[in-house]
Amino acid sequence: MKAVKYVAALFLMLIFAIVLGQIHPDRDRPLTNSSQATIWVLSDTHFIAPSLHDEKTAYTQIKRSAAGKDMDYQPVAINALVQNALKARPTALVITGDVTFNGEKASAESIMRRLQPLVANGTKVLIIPGNHDIYDGWARAYKSKRQLLTEQISPSDWRNIFHTSYEQAVAQDPNSLSYRVNLNRNYQLLMLDSNIYTIEPSNRPPNTGGKLTPQTMKWVRQQLAAGQKAHRKSIVFMHHNLYAHNEAVNQGFVLDNSDQLKTLLKAYHVPLLFSGHIHAQDISRDPDGQCPTIEVVSGAFSISPASYGVVTFTPNRITYQKHATDPTPYLTAKQRKNPDLLHYQRYLKQLFLQDGEGLAYGDLMDNGVTNQHDLDAAAKLMGVLNWRFFTGDDHPDKAELKRLKADPGWAVLERSPMLRRYLKEIVQDHNMNDNHLIINHP
Repeated sequence: MKAVKYVAALFLMLIFAIVLGQIHPDRDRPLTNSSQATIWVLSDTHFIAPSLHDEKTAYTQIKRSAAGKDMDYQPVAINALVQNALKARPTALVITGDVTFNGEKASAESIMRRLQPLVANGTKVLIIPGNHDIYDGWARAYKSKRQLLTEQISPSDWRNIFHTSYEQAVAQDPNSLSYRVNLNRNYQLLMLDSNIYTIEPSNRPPNTGGKLTPQTMKWVRQQLAAGQKAHRKSIVFMHHNLYAHNEAVNQGFVLDNSDQLKTLLKAYHVPLLFSGHIHAQDISRDPDGQCPTIEVVSGAFSISPASYGVVTFTPNRITYQKHATDPTPYLTAKQRKNPDLLHYQRYLKQLFLQDGEGLAYGDLMDNGVTNQHDLDAAAKLMGVLNWRFFTGDDHPDKAELKRLKADPGWAVLERSPMLRRYLKEIVQDHNMNDNHLIINHP
């Protein structure tokens, strides 16, 4: 008798599910019914909630190791981004990971609150984690002279905090935080979780490298096949890189099993992939010439020039253009008295120049360079070259390249084997323009 009741209950649940499916909209629905769509894409916001620091000793110390990041005015930059998007009304805003400074749950909650006006205004907010976001053992609050442990982000926390992202999904990977969204009738967006993290809170630094597990790779293949069947082009987003964008520095940044993913992308004719992680703005074709997919790496929003990309989709064309954030129109009267905010781009550039200069000073002194004039000249040049590379402005013409190599700091930098190798990679990009892209496809 109990068995009969159990079967009857299951049958009623099945009928209810069928009815519910008929009442509710199709789960295959796109973000827009228009044949033209626009998304804004950025990466590596590294946002830290203002509640987690008091701007005193511990916070000041951690800022010194921030590698050129703006940690003081992040709320202002995010507000400017949101206000611009409220006016432009893109179909979606995408962040490809390292949303938080070091995986603080409070930081994730804080930035999502700041993005909420976009959701209310009809712009979909689509976010995936980076290597710093889930169970990061460095998650800290900075109070007075102390670094205090603060709550880390679990995978379930991530889904809850960024639930508006997953509510747009037409498919979710049960083995990761990956999901698929249909942009319109012509395109689908694969949002991939490429990160390696523990299954419980960690006391270790985040894993720099990334990988798609066999289960997730199978899921990716299924989603690409679903897109092909529906005559939708697939556009992929993940935190880690598909290609090596710098031969001197790439270990831990390129996806561990990128060759497997490249095989899939080639088989399903994926035209475009977005990533982040290296903090450098770079657009590249496959250096090995094996995969036709073009990769756009977004420079970190947390460093100069706080950039984001505007991507426009029409049935047969995709265009990309980098933009720099200008918070000036949205500053309060009090904020306008702050020269850092009133000249925000100048402030960001100076932060990053100082970081590059510090790199040169430290390495050259380790290699026996002691003359202060030589050190100053080399550090100044390294700051400029580093800034050009990370902002995607490393396409000098012949005259500018000649001038750079004639700089007195150049010969000094070449005294360091590491810096000499690094110079070869950052001075001139021989691949593609890093700030603008047009893809025409059938």
